[in-house]
Formats: sequence, C-alpha cells, structure tokens
Amino acid sequence: MVRESLGHARPGSRTVMIDQLEQMLASAEAVLFDFDGPICSVFDGYPARQITRELRELAGTVRHDLDDALHKANSPHDLLLAAAADPQLAAVLERALQIAELRAVDTARPTPGAAESLTACQSSGKLVAIVSNNYADAVAHYLANTGLATRVDHVEGRDPTDPTLMKPSPHLIDNAARALGVPPSVCVFVGDQTSDMEAGRTAGARTIGYANKPGKADALAIAGAEILIATMAEVAAAID
Repeated sequence: MVRESLGHARPGSRTVMIDQLEQMLASAEAVLFDFDGPICSVFDGYPARQITRELRELAGTVRHDLDDALHKANSPHDLLLAAAADPQLAAVLERALQIAELRAVDTARPTPGAAESLTACQSSGKLVAIVSNNYADAVAHYLANTGLATRVDHVEGRDPTDPTLMKPSPHLIDNAARALGVPPSVCVFVGDQTSDMEAGRTAGARTIGYANKPGKADALAIAGAEILIATMAEVAAAID
C-alpha cells in the first residue's frame, strides 16, 4: 500500500507518522542526506538540461561509437552512465561536469528546512553526511559558501573513475557509513529520488523519502521509502 507523506496525511495518520519519524531518527546514529533536493536545488540557476546539451556537444568532439546512447540520455548523470563504456569519453565528460557543477552550486537555491535539519542532527549528537551523485568538491563548495560545512562530518560524492557506482548502487552509502565509522544499519538516508531509496534499501539503511513534488510520494514509496515527508523542516522538527 502506498504511504501518505506527512504533509498530506489525514490528521489521525499524521500523528502516527510523526511518531514513526521521531522514533526512526531517535534510533539512528547517523543521518545521511542526498544533496540535490534535500539540501538545495543544485541546478536552479544553471539548468541541468543546459548542461546536458553542453556535454552532448562536447562529446561530439571526441571520437566514440556511443551516439545512440548519448542521444537517449536526459540528464548530465545519464550522459556519464552512457559514456561509461568508453573510458576516454567518460573522463572528458566527467571533468566537464565537475566544472559545470562547481559553477551550478554558486546559484543553487537552498531547500527550506535543510539548514535546520543539519543543525538539529548535529545538536542531537548524530553523525551527518551528504551522499550525492554530484561532484564531492561541488558539494563541499556549497556547504562552505552557505556556512553549513561545520554541520557535516563527511561528504561522499560520485566516484569520478566509475559512474556506474552512482546511486542506485549502494556504493556511496556504504562508503559514507564506513567513513563515519558506523554500519549502514544504524543510518537513516533522506533522499528525493527513487534511486536514493533503492540505494538506501540495498545498503541496509533506513529510508526517508522527501516527496517535494506532486506524484513523487507514490514512486518513492514503491522504491522503498519507509517514511515520506513533504518538507525538510519535518526532519528538524522530529529531532528537536
């Protein structure tokens, strides 16, 4: 059965879901957050579709046999995955995307409630990590620029040498948990994509789906979200 999100739940079920969210977070030793969505809208000022177009044009300057696969890609990360079969092309696109993401985070739009959630986790003694398919240095750059770096213990970005290890692979969550010194089973992962829920479930972490757009709740629940939230402020409120 598809779960309701807290923001749209009926009064009775909302109370139960708040209790479940509070219990899940209280039992966690670490809280892991996806970056694009839960923390900020990375491509708010430098649209992903523009970056995708620019990367596709760049790929046209490199000799390869992946035209069909690249044409079908709908996002920068999809392009990286499509290029994985050609290491030379993948390396060229990876570096270009790193530069694009560093530029994008300068105009990223902060997600309401994100800073408060990071602060609440830290204040309650929980370990905090960002686990993202984005470039780790771009994530760190955003955190530094917004004064959030001291509220995050670890940043785990995509492996620049192997795009197939991006979520939904559990690789990044496993790495983040290892860096924090805890098993994934004591981590809660907050994400807004089905790939986040799949990665968290496979790694053995608890999962919270951030259903920030209409229609997301159903997909996140099917992908494995144990609890659904409509705003990031709900995470902070559940810890405070």
